Amino acid sequence: MLVATGVASLAAPAAADNWTYMDNRSSPQTLVESYYAAISQQSYAQAYGYFAEGSAPKEFEAWVKGYADTGAVKVKFGETAPDPGAGQIYWALPVAISASKKDGTSETFTGCYKIHMTNPGMQTDPPYQPMGIVSATLRKSGASFESASPGPC
Repeated sequence: MLVATGVASLAAPAAADNWTYMDNRSSPQTLVESYYAAISQQSYAQAYGYFAEGSAPKEFEAWVKGYADTGAVKVKFGETAPDPGAGQIYWALPVAISASKKDGTSETFTGCYKIHMTNPGMQTDPPYQPMGIVSATLRKSGASFESASPGPC
């Protein structure tokens, strides 16, 4: 059983001398952290790649425009556990997110990410399908990020 909680702060776009890279699909939490690290650095093609096959938004350019004024993102997680079955593993990952805008203001969102992974032991033919985001349901919260509770899922 995988249970984790935590807070990650993901920096805004970095200069060449201060550039960081994160790409980790080892757990639902690190997948979502990697997604928001890419968004924070305006690496939209990388972020788009974290969606599970067939789950990415249809209009890439429209999706990118939705993040046009997003700067740094902080995310914290509630508890999750794998829900395996028939060679597939799903997680419902509760989140609270603070999205800082480029004008210095921020908004808090709460909700749930649905994460999928085909059982790695059952993937025998390429291409390998890594853990990916199936969907997200996020709602704007009136609470501060510090007091916001992740979820519900």
